[in-house]
Amino acid sequence: MENKEIIEVKENKILERVGVFLGILLGYLFIPQTIGYYVFKSFHVDRIIASLIGTAFFALIILIVFYSMFKEKIKDYFANFLKYIKICLKYWALGLVVMIISNLLLSFIFAGIAANEELTRNFVTDSPLFGFFSIVLIAPFVEEMIFRFGLRKLTGKSKYFPLISAIAFGVPHILAGIKPPFDFNDLLQFLYVIPYGALGYAFGYIYLKTDNIFVNMTAHAIHNFMCFVVIVTLV
Repeated sequence: MENKEIIEVKENKILERVGVFLGILLGYLFIPQTIGYYVFKSFHVDRIIASLIGTAFFALIILIVFYSMFKEKIKDYFANFLKYIKICLKYWALGLVVMIISNLLLSFIFAGIAANEELTRNFVTDSPLFGFFSIVLIAPFVEEMIFRFGLRKLTGKSKYFPLISAIAFGVPHILAGIKPPFDFNDLLQFLYVIPYGALGYAFGYIYLKTDNIFVNMTAHAIHNFMCFVVIVTLV
C-alpha cells in the first residue's frame, strides 16, 4: 500500500472514531430531551417519567446501532466472566475508597454534599421505582457508552485514557447539579470532581484492562445499586 493510501486509511479511521463519539454524545444531548418533551406535552405525564422514557428511547437506539458490537462483547463477557468480575470488583472498590474518603473530606470542609448528589437523593426518595430504573439500569448503560466506549473511540489507545475518562465523567456530574449564574459556592462544587473523577478513573482503567463495555456496565450498575440502597434505607 502506498503512503498516500496509508494516510487516507488513517484519516478515515480517525474520522470514524470522532464520528462515533460525537454521534453518541450529541444523541444523548438531544434525543432524550426531545422525546421526553414530546411525551410530557402529548400524554401529560409527570416530567420524571417523561425524562425516563426519553432516556430509555435513546438507550434503545444505542442498542440497535451497536448491536453487532454488543453481541460480540456479551459472548466474550460470559466466556471470561470470573476473570472480568474480579477486575470489575477490584478496581471499582479502589475507586470507591478514594471516592468515599474525598467525599468525606469535602463534606467536612463545606458542611454539605455535592449538588448533584442532593438531586439524586431527592429523585430516589420521591420516586423509588423510577429512580431504580433510571439510576441502576439505564444510567450505567448510557454513561458507559458515552464516557468509556465513545471516549475510547475518540482517544484511541492512549495510556492517559483513564485520566481523560475521569475528567470527562466528573465534570458533567458537577454541572448537572448547578445552574448559572454561578456564585462562589457553585464554583467550589467543582472540587467534587475529585470523588466523581476517582470513580471515572476506576471505570476507565477497567475498560483499558478488559476492552469489554459490559464489564464497565456491571461495575457501574453495582455502584449505583449500592448508592440506591443506601439512599432508600438511610435517607
